[in-house]
Amino acid sequence: MFQEQGQSVVSPCRQDTIASPDILRQCDPMHGKLVNLIELAHVVDLLDRFAGRLIVDRSLQLAGLDRTMLGGVAGFIPYASEAVLIDSVARAIGDRHLGARIGRAFDYSTYGAYSHFVLGAPDLASAFERGRRALLFTHPGSEITLRETATHLVVGRDSKGLSVVGHHHLDEGALFVIGKVARHFLGSDWTPDWVEVPETHAREIAVLGDLSGTTIRAGAQVPGVAIRLTDLAALNPGPPQPERTMTLGELGFLMNIAPAQTMEEAVVQMLTITSATGQTDERTIARLLAIGPRSLQRALRDQGTTFRQVRARVVSDRARSLLSETDMPLAEIGKLLGYSDPRSFRRAFKDATGLSPSAFRKAEQAQ
Repeated sequence: MFQEQGQSVVSPCRQDTIASPDILRQCDPMHGKLVNLIELAHVVDLLDRFAGRLIVDRSLQLAGLDRTMLGGVAGFIPYASEAVLIDSVARAIGDRHLGARIGRAFDYSTYGAYSHFVLGAPDLASAFERGRRALLFTHPGSEITLRETATHLVVGRDSKGLSVVGHHHLDEGALFVIGKVARHFLGSDWTPDWVEVPETHAREIAVLGDLSGTTIRAGAQVPGVAIRLTDLAALNPGPPQPERTMTLGELGFLMNIAPAQTMEEAVVQMLTITSATGQTDERTIARLLAIGPRSLQRALRDQGTTFRQVRARVVSDRARSLLSETDMPLAEIGKLLGYSDPRSFRRAFKDATGLSPSAFRKAEQAQ
């Protein structure tokens, strides 16, 4: 049955206050690493190209994912799920460095407003700083690292202790994505002076050297790309965007997404993503959030609500949208929302809104 939203604790982590990875980690309700569905959808397209749809579908299932989750819905999933997905495909086709190949083929413009924000910087140094500040819109919980030597800046992406199966694919892929930003300013023929990786196996290092076209330095804590300090002043080869201050809130608006700042918001995002599959039960949502059902219950209870209340609100909102924006029969809407009995759907909707589904639709059409 639909229910009214419970009182929830106001989060001290408003979007306009998130200015650093440290603050972001404090505000991350799952205390984990996430990836924007924008990236995941593009990665799935690339995996189809490398391995074929059947293998990718099986790997999505192993990772607890589904293609319907990628259908135009904004949100995040655990970074670990992407790692498991890529690793499952890599094992199926016998490619130890599939992540690196995905990184090489990755279209940076897929990030939309984020890529325009980064690549619209006046120079390369500003581009990396923009990427560092705005990473929360593509990889909440991760961090762009900038380590300076006497002659170089080593730019990396640190996922802060991610140790799941397949994480090396994400590490290797990130190197090539970082390289794409540098090439925008330094030219398509540019290669880094060296690349740093945690990998230590000689054979694997040799393969990475061939893929990256440069020297590989093994045993690093964080994978990184070495860029000469003198190259950081390289100007944008295209006309830079007009100089103005873009807040992270404005960027989030353009991307139609904001990282969840409470567990309730995280649950709402996951329910929205999974609504197309009908997998909206508490255990499934907890698994996608990389926590246990009891931890999910405790977190929601601390915020003054329950999973049942949150789910009821999401289902109610989706019911209103389907009734007002589509001609879908009422029985089909009820089934899509998890009601096998149309009468149960009508009764629940009327309890929540005071109108039957048909009366609500007529009122919306009249307006």
